[in-house]
Amino acid sequence: MKTLLTPRLLGYLIKKGYRFFLSQTTCIDQADAYVGITLKPVKKHPLLQKLPKPFSAYCSIFYQPFQKVSDMANTKVLVELNARDLENFKNISNLSTIQ
Repeated sequence: MKTLLTPRLLGYLIKKGYRFFLSQTTCIDQADAYVGITLKPVKKHPLLQKLPKPFSAYCSIFYQPFQKVSDMANTKVLVELNARDLENFKNISNLSTIQ
């Protein structure tokens, strides 16, 4: 499942122990974006020679994603999460907005 990268999501992933993002960049044709970046969080350092398809690069969760969260013109950054992590994140987000 994919969701937009936000500072809150990034903080959640760091707290859960993720250290890297696998990265896939694609061209998209939408009114608000021309480039699409899909990131998949992983906890262990990936090997560049053995990245799973369709990912072609990786980055540290602590450095480059902070730049991606800030406004990058014409770019949409999505995070691919497993269903359990996405559900946990939504539950935590709902609790924090209620309080």
